[in-house]
Amino acid sequence: MKKQQHPFNIRTAVTAAVLLILIVLAVWKTGSLLRAGQEPDSSAQETAATLPETEEQQDTQDSLKASGTTDTTGSGLSASSGGSSDTSGSETAAADSEEAQKASFLPDYTSAPLLNTTSIRDLSMEIGASETELRFNWLSPSSKKGQVRLTDTASGETLSFDADCSASVTVPGYYVNKASASGLTPGASYTYQVGNDDGWSPEYSYQCPAANQDTLTFLVTADAQIGQIGTEEASVTAERWDSVLTRLTNYVPEASFLFHLGDQVAEFGNEEQYSLFLDHLALYRIPLAPAVGNHDVPNEVSLEDTGMPAGPYFYEHFNVPNRSSMGQSSSDQNGNYYFIRGNVLFIVLNSSTTQGSEVQEQYVAQVVAEHPDTRWRILAQHYPAYPGAKGSHTDCKEYLAQIAYDNDIDLILGAHDHVYSRTAFVNGLCETLSGYPYAAGETAVNPEGTLYITCSTSSGCMYHEPEEEMRITKLGQPYTPMALRFDVTDTELHMRAYLMDSWTVYDEYTIQKN
Repeated sequence: MKKQQHPFNIRTAVTAAVLLILIVLAVWKTGSLLRAGQEPDSSAQETAATLPETEEQQDTQDSLKASGTTDTTGSGLSASSGGSSDTSGSETAAADSEEAQKASFLPDYTSAPLLNTTSIRDLSMEIGASETELRFNWLSPSSKKGQVRLTDTASGETLSFDADCSASVTVPGYYVNKASASGLTPGASYTYQVGNDDGWSPEYSYQCPAANQDTLTFLVTADAQIGQIGTEEASVTAERWDSVLTRLTNYVPEASFLFHLGDQVAEFGNEEQYSLFLDHLALYRIPLAPAVGNHDVPNEVSLEDTGMPAGPYFYEHFNVPNRSSMGQSSSDQNGNYYFIRGNVLFIVLNSSTTQGSEVQEQYVAQVVAEHPDTRWRILAQHYPAYPGAKGSHTDCKEYLAQIAYDNDIDLILGAHDHVYSRTAFVNGLCETLSGYPYAAGETAVNPEGTLYITCSTSSGCMYHEPEEEMRITKLGQPYTPMALRFDVTDTELHMRAYLMDSWTVYDEYTIQKN
């Protein structure tokens, strides 16, 4: 489905007008201070410096990413404030900067050709089993086997990787292609295309992470849920989702991959919603690690409500590494999977599996036993153990607590609630552990137990009301799209939760291992 361009053009014009006013105000303030014999405050200069010079937001994003001066939370936490009190001038500058950030919160439909200009559809690039592998999934009207053509931009060498091709069960008239590109050179830049002689995708770019990095950076999003009935048009949600992805990949180019923790779409069988979730230029330059959400697979109620047939909807749109037959849904080949990056083991569970909690416990124990030497262990699934939204009951806290306790899991990531929450450290009996600092910005040293963090919606498709839960220490509903950034070293796991429209830090926390 081709995206409409006119909303983007209108927004660009409005953005330009807003930014021009902000620039004039910043210059006027600086001139007034100089005329009064005062030095202009640096925050005002930073505000002017962070305004975009063109309709493209790249210059703003680079300067703010480098400075980190806009990391604030609703509770007054600032990543760069050092605890100093704000003056009226700096408050004004901060407000101006936030408005500039919101004005530059734009989608990207023009920096490269869109996939929908070709016969290829629903291209997704997933994380591989290792840093030197990428996995691809796409649909094509051609029954011929597809390929991935990967070109090293420095040497000009092109490698081809054949896809497994089969007729789609869920999209009539199309064929599902799954391919893996292996042997990538760490630190190298590539271009790639997918398809065959009957039709190729546009050419996209990918930067392979450098080898032996001291810090692993990854991003977490959740509940894009494109097409949520009764809230807004699916295309509006998709455009905001594009703005989130564009900002994340431009502001954090060092990120190795992007989690999306389930509910990619609102209706499991809606092909238009899948296209609106996937067809974004940002997703073609960062590998995706998707999790199965309850909206992504059919159940008895949804089958009756929608009239759609059961089928492997998730499986036909994603190509994850180390996919297991354990954890599958009743009609989808979408089992659990895992991957390793550096010293971190990531385990992704299908919380909508029909196979039961015992299978999940067995799976995690098996994966951990095969990789006993990983320094950090992170588990991700759609359903949170300790819901923080009104009416949310996921019934998985006991088995997740047991899994975490038995396998020394450091962190469990969840979604589903459309609110943000961070728990205390929790033991195998679902009890909170005292003796650790839990305020935003604090560091827990050598904690026992497991930390649970739930990411709110990253598209703003629908906001739920928060509800207190005894294990949750940070809970909130900022009514704006959110995403998480993690930076992991041998000794620290550092998290920041961002409000995406203003790029401000809503919560921040660190786990330290000595």
